[in-house]
Amino acid sequence: MIIVGTGDGLVELALDGTVERRALPGSDVVAVSGDWAIAGGKVVNLDSGAPVDLPDGLAPRCVQALDGGRALVGTSDARIVTVGGPEGVERDDAFDALPQRSSWTTPWGGPPDTRSLTLGPDGPFAGVHVGGVWRREAGTWVEVVEADADNHQVTYAEDVLAVAAAIGVGVSRDGGDSWHWSDAGLHAPYCRAVAVADGLLLASASTGPGTREAAVYRRPLDEPDAPFTRCGSDDGEGLPASLPHNVDTFELAAEGQLVAVGTPTGEVHLSEDAGASWRTLASALPGVRCVTFAT
Repeated sequence: MIIVGTGDGLVELALDGTVERRALPGSDVVAVSGDWAIAGGKVVNLDSGAPVDLPDGLAPRCVQALDGGRALVGTSDARIVTVGGPEGVERDDAFDALPQRSSWTTPWGGPPDTRSLTLGPDGPFAGVHVGGVWRREAGTWVEVVEADADNHQVTYAEDVLAVAAAIGVGVSRDGGDSWHWSDAGLHAPYCRAVAVADGLLLASASTGPGTREAAVYRRPLDEPDAPFTRCGSDDGEGLPASLPHNVDTFELAAEGQLVAVGTPTGEVHLSEDAGASWRTLASALPGVRCVTFAT
């Protein structure tokens, strides 16, 4: 099952393209993780349908489900909040107290956001745009990718931590202590989304924020110096080899050999062989904001 967040609610797609369920009509669903979503500018529990109000006027940007019915929420002003569970809503005081945050910013001069979250074996990682990637450890947060990388998504899968950034794709096998960065084979180094599929690293790359030239790429994880190869084709079937828009944060997802790409023009493209071949699973959806696989 593929969970698709759109500009008009959440759609659950079977692998044959059948729509199994629609929910949250009228809401712009920009992120989904487990039983949690960000919809209509609110954090929503998908089981109950109940929204959760965040403190101090913070707006949610990303969500990572946790055990026990809880979730981490990344917010505006580069904050992290825990929701659900008996504790209710709690700000992460240690993240708030980082002295480096005074230097975090955005290319347009606005305040930074906590743009992506992922869960490693020893705790969470947070990607701040623009303020680096951070690892939670021993009651505090440690910087593992510098702000200058301009990261857009961090994800953990198959014992690998991966980051899509403006300088290419970074991979760490030791929780962020050391990194291998590469843009080999990419037509441009600006990357917005990253996923791991059955031993393959996938990423979206483009010429920049307002691009008219983007694509999805892959390479083997165990060949870090191998160039990325472009996914898709221009024969009109499945994922196009060239796209006129970014494949943005959360619009690329993988689970085993399954890979999904959502587009702002309403398509969901599916690969069942880790990106080697593609078919269009759905089209004419409201603009796709995020895709993920039900677990």
